[in-house]
Amino acid sequence: MRRTASTMRAYAMALGLSCAFPVIAHASSADALSDEGNIIVTARGREEAAIAVPDSITVFTQADIAARKLTSLDDFIDATPGIFLINDQDPGTNMISVRGISTNRSQSPSIAYIVDGLALADSELFTLRPYDIARVEIVKGPQGALFGRSASGGAINMLTNDPGHIWGGTASVGIGNGFTWTADGAVDAPVSERVQLRLAGSYRNSDGFIHNDYINKKVDGFISRNLRLKGRVALSETGTFRFRIGWAHENGGAAYISSGNVTGLYGGRLSGKALTNPIGDFEGRASRTWWGAQVGLEQEIGDTLMLSWTGGYDDYHKNFSEELDFRNDKNLTMGGVVVFPDGIQPIYQPVDIRAWTSELRLTSRSAGPLRWHAGFFFQRLEKDRTDDLGPLLFGAEPLRAETTSSQIGLFAQASYDLTPQLEATIALRYDRDRRREDTVGTQSGLLAAQRQRDFEKWQPKASLSWRPDANLTLYVTGAMGFKAGGFNPLPGPTDIWQADFAAETTRAAEAGVKANLAEGRIRLSLAGFITDYENFQNTVFLGNSVVLSVPQVDVHGLEAAAEADLGAGFRFDGGVAWTHSRTGRYITPNPTPEPGEPALVDLSGKRTPNAPDWTANAGLGWQGNAGPALVNARIGMNYVSRVDFEIDNILHSPGYVSVDSRVGVSHGAWTLELWAKNLFDKRWAISAFGQQQLPLLLGLGPDGPFDSFTINSGRQFGASLNWKF
Repeated sequence: MRRTASTMRAYAMALGLSCAFPVIAHASSADALSDEGNIIVTARGREEAAIAVPDSITVFTQADIAARKLTSLDDFIDATPGIFLINDQDPGTNMISVRGISTNRSQSPSIAYIVDGLALADSELFTLRPYDIARVEIVKGPQGALFGRSASGGAINMLTNDPGHIWGGTASVGIGNGFTWTADGAVDAPVSERVQLRLAGSYRNSDGFIHNDYINKKVDGFISRNLRLKGRVALSETGTFRFRIGWAHENGGAAYISSGNVTGLYGGRLSGKALTNPIGDFEGRASRTWWGAQVGLEQEIGDTLMLSWTGGYDDYHKNFSEELDFRNDKNLTMGGVVVFPDGIQPIYQPVDIRAWTSELRLTSRSAGPLRWHAGFFFQRLEKDRTDDLGPLLFGAEPLRAETTSSQIGLFAQASYDLTPQLEATIALRYDRDRRREDTVGTQSGLLAAQRQRDFEKWQPKASLSWRPDANLTLYVTGAMGFKAGGFNPLPGPTDIWQADFAAETTRAAEAGVKANLAEGRIRLSLAGFITDYENFQNTVFLGNSVVLSVPQVDVHGLEAAAEADLGAGFRFDGGVAWTHSRTGRYITPNPTPEPGEPALVDLSGKRTPNAPDWTANAGLGWQGNAGPALVNARIGMNYVSRVDFEIDNILHSPGYVSVDSRVGVSHGAWTLELWAKNLFDKRWAISAFGQQQLPLLLGLGPDGPFDSFTINSGRQFGASLNWKF
């Protein structure tokens, strides 16, 4: 692994000056604090102070969620430096980039997502609306030793509110632009001293914000309905039974994609006049339904051990339809020849998911110098996806990919206090993911192909942390993670991709410092990291989503954040991340070879897709009394530098800044809040496909070639009334 001397000097300087550089931690609510005033997290499988965790971790408590108006996964990621989210084509398709490496579109994610201790089986479930949230913890860097084969980039740990022992709850109604209506509520219903229940729900209804100029209507409207029932039953003084049942249904616009020759007219720069509204003549739609159940048992064994088990089931179905030309021209041509007289529509891509997840864990409870846990994990995923590409099939039968994944994991972690100030932690996990995919005709049922592979890996992690006192931690961490390989759509004789692709392996080293100053009124942290990726799974859309593996990607960077109580009711929070993610030597077949162009292209040293070099956020809040009322106000800024949407680095969004604000006025049990997101109505592209990577767009006419892209929703604002009872 080669690194320049200047880069290493930059790490050393930054770590040495950490107390002078503003860096990570977030406002905390009382129920998330230890007796010493530290934020409590569970990212390593037990409750501990965030300052003691030898990883980069960002924590959002209930106070943060309210002050920042965080209502979606996008909001949490936007507020976290070093992580970036792409929402694409429909509510379930997303790609999360962590420290430079992104998830491929339809295979294993690069980040584990855990809700109430249960790992979600597929990224389709990631963007289900979060609500009634107690805390969100985002850990960056490989976390495979704890969370398995989908945590090569990090982990998101989300905890929803547990039932309370006292009758009561919250209710909220809101209205916003785009004719948006919201309603949220939760109620605690203690049946007895031993049995407590909590029912929570969330509703969103919006006409949308993105206007299609051809059909003359907004095309991103949606309705979201969500319900959840949680229960806790004290079986004995030492045993507890928990359950959670949830349901969600969403429907609305999808694939509201714009079209234009951005490469030819603007050099691939998606800004200004290039950011046109959609003009397609087919309105994309998506609907999805999920329901899931989770049960868990916790049993204390004496004074030193805790045995816990949790198991869950997820059932998910999505319907999705779109066009693929994103234009209103009839008699569409390919290479000047009329091929699609009615356009490339409709396209259908339904998805069905069934997943069973179970984890058994034994945890030490001793107050001694040794803390450990060990466990067994099992997850079975059954996923069916049909790619009915309509006119692109030219009468051929659509195929359905029936994929099964059976994953087992054995894991253990131990932390030992070598001295009262020095802690060593080692963790190890073995994962085996047995994958099988049957490709069958949707009408005939005939088997077109059958593939099966096992992906397995030992994933170690080790860290050393020094805490001279409770307010300072310095640490070094080394870890390995991996993401299972998988199966591409069956290639034809002239296609450039392979039927299978290899597992992706991550090796990372991190050094950091965390500090609480001025009796906890200032929290600082800084980390430097180096990461090597082998077989980076780069997603390319070549008539369908396929993975072309990049042999090597080199990543290094710095992350920093701070929070400070400025006095007089003012509070500052901010963070910044610099991530330098570039491909190693990478020569690949040219996906769009023109006459006279080489069959191979050199993409060495390119930025990895969907991975900005810089992300930053900062906010200033104030809380104080105005007569009998309590006022809580905050204004915040998010910055994202250039985003390249594909590995050739042609189609890109330049850097942009967005500003959010919120003012809440509370009196007794009531709170009125006014809020705005993207206050100055900045526009940027949130995803894109370029003509130099997609042959369909390059040859499409008349008046082609074209690029396709999705614009953001612009400014959103509204008001809500909240009641605690």
